[in-house]
Amino acid sequence: MLPEALEQERLFVAERLLTEIERRHGLLHPANREVHPVIVDRFLIAYLPETRDGHPAPLALEFAFSPTLTEAVNVLREIVSETDSGFGAAIYVHDLDMGTGAVGAMSEATAAKGVSQR
Repeated sequence: MLPEALEQERLFVAERLLTEIERRHGLLHPANREVHPVIVDRFLIAYLPETRDGHPAPLALEFAFSPTLTEAVNVLREIVSETDSGFGAAIYVHDLDMGTGAVGAMSEATAAKGVSQR
């Protein structure tokens, strides 16, 4: 079992990231979303389904947690669906322990130099 401080830090970071992703995509922050520390694991997976012609735009961000990056990718394989005419889909995978995301991540060495790995 993880120390309570690590669980609380993961929870804090996950909630902050979900709020930022919702803001970035113009989604309303759900008033009733409660992320419980028991379900929070090392990797946060967030998915915004694509917008499809003739269908209402997605109003909510889907998210899950996984203990490994491989499992996170497998979860995305199961839930992501694409069409040729869809647009605006987004996926995010974030390592809550290391503080790095799957896109635009910086290592500690390059962060110290001020150089981004993009």
